[in-house]
Amino acid sequence: MKQQAEIKLNKVQTEAVNTTNGNLLIIASAGTGKTTTIVERYINLVETNKVNPNEIMMTTFTNKAAKDMVEKISKRTSKIPPYIGTMHSLFLRILRDNYNEAGIRQRFTLLTEDNDKKKIIKEIIIKSGLKATKDTIFYFLDRINRFKNAGIHHNDLEEGNDTDETNKIIEEAIEGDIVRVSPSMKKLGIKVYKEYQKRLNDSNMLDFDDILLLTYKLFDKNEKIRSIYSNKFKAIMVDEAQDLNVVQRNILELLQNNNLCLIGDDCQNIYSWRGASNELIFKFDKKHKKIILEYNYRSKEKIIEAVNKIIKGLSFKINKRLKCTREKGESIRIKGFYSFDDEIDFLVSETEQLIKSKEKLGDISILFRTNNLGKQIERAFRRNKIPCHLSRARGFLEREEIRDIVAFLRLKANPFSKIEFERVLNLIEGIGKTKIVKIEDFCDKNNLLILDSLNHIDKFGFSPEISGRLSKLNKTIRDDAKNPIESFLKFFNYYEKISKKYYYEQDKIEDKEENIETLKELFEGFSYDNEGVIDFLDSLIEMERREKDKNKVILSTIHSAKGLEWKHVFLAGCNDKILPFYFDNLSKIKRDDELRLFYVAVSRAKDFLTITHSNNHEWRWLEPSPFLRIIK
Repeated sequence: MKQQAEIKLNKVQTEAVNTTNGNLLIIASAGTGKTTTIVERYINLVETNKVNPNEIMMTTFTNKAAKDMVEKISKRTSKIPPYIGTMHSLFLRILRDNYNEAGIRQRFTLLTEDNDKKKIIKEIIIKSGLKATKDTIFYFLDRINRFKNAGIHHNDLEEGNDTDETNKIIEEAIEGDIVRVSPSMKKLGIKVYKEYQKRLNDSNMLDFDDILLLTYKLFDKNEKIRSIYSNKFKAIMVDEAQDLNVVQRNILELLQNNNLCLIGDDCQNIYSWRGASNELIFKFDKKHKKIILEYNYRSKEKIIEAVNKIIKGLSFKINKRLKCTREKGESIRIKGFYSFDDEIDFLVSETEQLIKSKEKLGDISILFRTNNLGKQIERAFRRNKIPCHLSRARGFLEREEIRDIVAFLRLKANPFSKIEFERVLNLIEGIGKTKIVKIEDFCDKNNLLILDSLNHIDKFGFSPEISGRLSKLNKTIRDDAKNPIESFLKFFNYYEKISKKYYYEQDKIEDKEENIETLKELFEGFSYDNEGVIDFLDSLIEMERREKDKNKVILSTIHSAKGLEWKHVFLAGCNDKILPFYFDNLSKIKRDDELRLFYVAVSRAKDFLTITHSNNHEWRWLEPSPFLRIIK
């Protein structure tokens, strides 16, 4: 075991660390030393209880959280758990090891882009004779996500089947509709779901939701496979248990063998709109041992007092009261303004004062409910030359130039993928939608893999120039090149393509070239065999968005701020109809949803918290949030 200064645990943390037999619920509110407790519990399992690290599964909700946990574990012991990561990354490994039993083909690839999903759904809608508006595309994409997160496979549903069981399944999956639609539209959702899945299957692709859904179906229907993994893992620890959706809860209940430890905070369940629920936490609360971490090490006393008032205001909760370990601190400031412009001016002025007083930019955060508010704040900060980072920035793998290269690499590995095929062909000058459709129709009629169409170029009637380019592309894709990224760049003359497209935007050209160099570095020393490429790209997909610049003020939605903390926090736009968001009379459940979001925002602050609101929002007259009365 590595030597390190002794980790000091309080009495309750020590109890959690030493409770290693049977199912366990650990309620870890914001700032109570959750990660330290999890790490020390793992150390106790492997060092004292002699559990093999290979027999421990530790799940988190982000790769960053998993990375942080590994780093902390590595400071305490050399025995690093191989099964640590997000549920998607862990269960993806299981699917790849058992693809045949899961009913899928080997070397499948992941559909990661919402735009690609929308494109497929748009085509299906048009084929169904409907107008493919933004709202209808969103509706059907949301339906598919809801079905999968509820553990409903497309084969579980029958089109035109009006049985009570089917109707119940549909109603449960579409509960809480954002878009009001007719019953016929709801039924059409089944047809769209089936066709969407067929297109993914034809391309040997899965989306993220498929990873969990297929793992659940694998464990549910194959007792032998389930027993292998259930017996394999002597201990399972699940972080952020309040964010588990139906299919995730089902997997864990099938997998666990009186060895499941849930760690979470019921007050931080802020993703109910995408199926997350406290259901398993509340179930454990009634049936298994519960330990509440009550000492907060993050925030000063005045902030903790507000947090406790918010907890008390919740209708459905596990009763707890946080105890502060720090000094009293300053009172929470609540500032009201006539207009949102005035509110923004205040945020700019306050931030400038903090900068003048030598506060670190990375210690300051502006939180808000909606992206629209964030955009307005960002514009003002940039006008005033305040360095800032808006948390909506696109991830590395979502950038156009990276997507182009990744599509090429995936097509080499997965000759079924129409989506990657289309993206690659669109890079060839003179190849448009009409020509691509012609190629795809030829494949469908002749039952060919999409990539094999390039072996029949003479059948399409294209010009000699286009045919020649396609023939060279075919050879480039199939060549066993040592560095396919360089092959891609050379074939498409990609750097010149970027220079032409962004001729008047030199900064953009440099950014894109830098991104390509970064991708090259990630693949440096990597073996480019097809299966290895897929595995590596899957791991990159799970990679967190680039770390935020520590020398910038962070502008973030409350949802994106979960799990983070700052010395100075400003909560902007704290108005009724924004927080809480709903326009109708709130039910207790919906009010709790909104109040938990307020809890998350307030509990991000370590030393100073300022809450602002204004009456005039884009021609709307709004009152201050009723939640402010709770903390006054």
